[in-house]
Amino acid sequence: MEMHQLEYVLAVAKYHNFTRAAEEIKISQSSLSQQINKLESELGTSLFVRTTRSVQLTPAGTDFVIHAQRIMSEVNEARRSIQEYVSMVKGEITIGTIAVIGNYRLPNLIKSFQDNFPGIRVHLVEEQCEELLSMLYASKIDTCFVQVTKPNPHFVFHPLIWDRMVVVVSQNHPLANRVSVDIKELQNEKFIMTPPTSGHFHDFNNACLAAGFSPNIILRCAIVKTMLSFVREEIGITVLSNKVALAEKDPSMKVIGLTPTIPRRISLVTRNSDDTPPALKMFLKFTTQWLEKQRSIDRAKISATNTSLTSRDIRLMYSR
Repeated sequence: MEMHQLEYVLAVAKYHNFTRAAEEIKISQSSLSQQINKLESELGTSLFVRTTRSVQLTPAGTDFVIHAQRIMSEVNEARRSIQEYVSMVKGEITIGTIAVIGNYRLPNLIKSFQDNFPGIRVHLVEEQCEELLSMLYASKIDTCFVQVTKPNPHFVFHPLIWDRMVVVVSQNHPLANRVSVDIKELQNEKFIMTPPTSGHFHDFNNACLAAGFSPNIILRCAIVKTMLSFVREEIGITVLSNKVALAEKDPSMKVIGLTPTIPRRISLVTRNSDDTPPALKMFLKFTTQWLEKQRSIDRAKISATNTSLTSRDIRLMYSR
């Protein structure tokens, strides 16, 4: 059975006529009849009942056509998908990003994309979440990585990585020996926080308001190392995403769990539009493949090291 034979059967089934089918697929009627006869001989059954007036499908032919249509549809989809890669020789994409993506392997995503599509030029713009979404809405960037959980009808959020918020204090702080702390216990603390345009600030502020208080913010910083420098000097405490806090590995500070959990989610955001540029469409598809690869890497690490990280942890870290 060959692919062109499936095409021939579908053409005859469409027109119920060998002559019209041959005209559509641009071969001679004799060649068309010969190929279908050859296929029927291979299958051991007739696909068509031929009379002088019409050509009708047999019951076996009806079933065969259903499968042939499905196969041809998949083949055409495969060709279309590959053609997107082949045609993606040149282009450019502007990606907005928050400062903490380096703690989540996302620079590797961008590098891997550039390695696979060297003809696509990638531009990066670093801002806080609200600025990035404003730029995306104004079409100044093509997509962006943000930590925003509130839905917005203008955008489509593609969740990538999950984390949770933790408290960071100096080693001399009264809470330093605690394993976790309830958010209500932080009511009288002084906070060093990210700017009000960050998704991080909004999530923490909303959690505090839900707990019955407004956080006492004495300093605002956009750079994590600067925030932690003030914590180290015991000017105040801060809250960070867990992976960001643990990446610092500073013995002069302590990382404490926070309850109830305040989830952090990094999403890749695009405009809610049917008109997706080819380079962006390719980046979104590549991102999905990259996430699957990261999951496989982490599963392999679990198997090799018997780490306490579970499959559920991996699903939470990398979300569709």
